[in-house]
Amino acid sequence: MKVAKVIVDVPTMQTDRPFDYAIPQALEERIQPGMRVWVQFGQGKREVSGMVVALADHADFDGELKPILAALDYAPVMNQETLALSHWLAQTTYAFWITCIQTMLPAMLKVDTIKSVSLSANPTAEAQALLAGQDRLVLDSHTEASVSAQVMRLIDQGALTLHYARKDRAKVKTEQYIVPLKTASEYAALRQSVRANATKQLQVITALRTWVNGGTEPALTAAVNNGDVDRAAVHAAAKKGWLRLDAREVYRAPYDDLDHGERTQPLTLTPDQAKVVKTVDAAVTSKQPTTFLLEGVTGSGKTEVYLQVIAQALKEGRNAMMLVPEIALTPQMVHRVKGRFGREVAVMHSGLSEGEKFDEWRRIQRGEAQVVVGARSAAFAPLTNIGVFIIDEEHETSYKQDDAPRYHARDVILHRAATFGAPVVLGSATPSLESRARAEKGVYTLLRLPSRINRQPLPQVHIVDMREAYKQGGKDDFSKALLDALQLRLDRHEQSVLLLNKRGFSSFVMCRECGYRVQCPNCDISLTLHMDTHTLRCHYCGHEEPIPTVCPSCGSRKIRYYGTGTEKVEASLNQLLPAARVLRMDVDTTRRKGGHEKKSLRRLAHTRPTFCSAPR
Repeated sequence: MKVAKVIVDVPTMQTDRPFDYAIPQALEERIQPGMRVWVQFGQGKREVSGMVVALADHADFDGELKPILAALDYAPVMNQETLALSHWLAQTTYAFWITCIQTMLPAMLKVDTIKSVSLSANPTAEAQALLAGQDRLVLDSHTEASVSAQVMRLIDQGALTLHYARKDRAKVKTEQYIVPLKTASEYAALRQSVRANATKQLQVITALRTWVNGGTEPALTAAVNNGDVDRAAVHAAAKKGWLRLDAREVYRAPYDDLDHGERTQPLTLTPDQAKVVKTVDAAVTSKQPTTFLLEGVTGSGKTEVYLQVIAQALKEGRNAMMLVPEIALTPQMVHRVKGRFGREVAVMHSGLSEGEKFDEWRRIQRGEAQVVVGARSAAFAPLTNIGVFIIDEEHETSYKQDDAPRYHARDVILHRAATFGAPVVLGSATPSLESRARAEKGVYTLLRLPSRINRQPLPQVHIVDMREAYKQGGKDDFSKALLDALQLRLDRHEQSVLLLNKRGFSSFVMCRECGYRVQCPNCDISLTLHMDTHTLRCHYCGHEEPIPTVCPSCGSRKIRYYGTGTEKVEASLNQLLPAARVLRMDVDTTRRKGGHEKKSLRRLAHTRPTFCSAPR
């Protein structure tokens, strides 16, 4: 009898190990490591999902094994490398193994357990009253605590029976395709038998004949949108046996418009760039897991270096992975990488919908994508045969995960690079202290791009003392020098970008009478004022409350707002520079999917805005 080692979805210290389950004869040839399964766990009839991490010929458990109830996958969703990576992550971050596995998989592969109760063979009057004529009562997070306690008591008394069911979130998008069932000559004969005034039927027959001759099977939605056929007429034709509608799987492609565009060509490299590319290419070819720290000033052409190194990995028949720190930067990098490699690129970041992330993950797993571009979570993409790893802006703190498992994407990449024998390129204009120290000690190999493209000088930087600036005519949070520079750009019909690392209107609210600050009851930090919603908001836990008009401590009405956020800067610019079109980009204005792209300067170039941004 074969035995499956299963990590169950019960994240506790006592269950953080594989459990033995018997593989039923019907599933003996199907169950493989990396597949999700549905099992009973514990002394009762509790049912949970789990991950098969290994197979064995005999059990380590002496008692009777429970059988696997069902296989949730037709093929493994994790391979041996990602399974080993999940175990390494659990060991190094002191997190539960099942938590690490779920972190590495898309959210749509999460299985929900649905609990419900029904009347037992010997129900009491209380149990019957609770169900109120229903067959079953579903228990979820919205069930009141008093009802949950009552249900538990009735289960213990034998008046209610507890049931478990599974709900798999994985949903594959399908689209109907038109499949002609007759030959072109048969459609020609059919056309003669249809009334001349049945225009929609004739339109369908004409389209079917064209598609048969062309050997194509179009999507129904596309055919309707193009005006080739009428949807109702197509369904009527299917009932008559003229055609068949097939439901076929289609991907939710977040960057479909970039997949079929014209490819960009490699640029001529500077001597410094060529030296870097040659060094990294040699490591790619020799499959050496060398870590390179690429220190290049802003505008030195690091992105072109990345693209040509990726091209070398693809030329060697291997794949490539590239991480960027922010969702805001991902669309920019996606345009560059997809512009060079097209549909070979898969994108993974939290700005995509759950369905889009699931489809991009499946494209990677199926080997349909050779290059992965994404934020921190893309480090776990199921890419195989990786030839090079690239981490852009490696100094950014957003590569660190704050929730369990608390990992650094750089550490994950270095571990995977050792597995695949692939070099790692850490790029930055301002490397982190630990990377710089490792480069100086010889742990990393230091590469430099000291000059900008075409030897352009770096911009001049002016430090303004705001205490003196106010004496010289500064207004609000702007010095006179900054206001004059913005006005000059407006006169030239140019654009300006202002960066501020605080969103909201004001950083904190304080009583001038007693010094009381309004703080978050959960996080013990000052709440940020948001004037657009007229609320105080915690940027850590999301707590919100109305703006006070009276001090909660002393009752004074001397409530004042202090500090500056992007919302306040936007309001000030509208007053100080009424001729400027001001566009604010921060988490509040780009929260929805595609928010950064919709507000991009590329689409607003003709509006000449003064542009405010609040990067994390």
